[in-house]
Amino acid sequence: MEAEPVSDAAPLAVFGAGGKTGTEILRHAVHKGIEVRAFEHTLPEPSDRVDNVEYLQCDVLNDDFSSELEGCRAVISALGIGFSPSTAIDPPPLYTEGTRRLVEAMSATGISRIVVISAAFVEPQPSVPAWFELTARPALHNILEQMRAMEDLLERAKGLKWTAARPGWLLDQPYTGEAVITDERLAQDCFRCRHADLAAAMLEFVCENTWVNAKPAIARPEEDRFENVSALKAELGID
Repeated sequence: MEAEPVSDAAPLAVFGAGGKTGTEILRHAVHKGIEVRAFEHTLPEPSDRVDNVEYLQCDVLNDDFSSELEGCRAVISALGIGFSPSTAIDPPPLYTEGTRRLVEAMSATGISRIVVISAAFVEPQPSVPAWFELTARPALHNILEQMRAMEDLLERAKGLKWTAARPGWLLDQPYTGEAVITDERLAQDCFRCRHADLAAAMLEFVCENTWVNAKPAIARPEEDRFENVSALKAELGID
C-alpha cells in the first residue's frame, strides 16, 4: 500500500480550498513549506485566506481550469456538499461530475495523483452507533450515493493514482495528530474525524505517496459531548 516518497517540489492543486477541510489543508501545507494553488468557487474574504497561498476562482462544474493545473504535481479535492434539506434531496453533482472534470483536466496536463474526500458511511461501519444509522444515514442517502459513484469513477479511471479518504462524521475542532487510519472501515470506537486531522492525513497521502488506489477510513475517539445523538441532531438541524 506504500510507494516511494514524492520528492517533487512542484505545487499541489487544492480544490474546495475555502471550506473547513480545504483551509486546514492549506495551513498544514504552508507550515510544511509546501507550495499550493488554492481553487475555490467563491473566493474567501482576504481576512479569511491563508497567508502565502495563491487563490484562484474556479467553478469545477463549468470552467476550463486545465491551464491553471499546469506544473502541479497532484490534486487534492476537498470539494464537499453542505448538508441542508435541499442538498439532501437534490445534491449538486460535485462528487461525480466535479471529480470527473478534475480527472479529465489532470489527464490533459499529465497529472496522475489525486486524493479526494469521500465518507466512511458510504458502506456500513461496525463502529457506528445504531442511532446514527437510523437517524442520519437516511437523510444523507443521496449525498452518500454520489460519493459511492465518485469512488467507482476513480477505480475505473486508467492510469490514475487515487485515494478516496473516508473520514468519520466531521468535527470542527483543533488538530490533534491522533487520527486512526484503517483500510476502508473505521477502527473500533472511532466515529468522528476532525477537519484538521483529515487535512493532515490527505496531505500526507500525497507527499508520502501512501494509500494509493485505496479507501482509508480516518477517525478518532472523541468525548461523548461530540458523539451523542443530541450533538449530531444539532449539527444536522434535525429535531
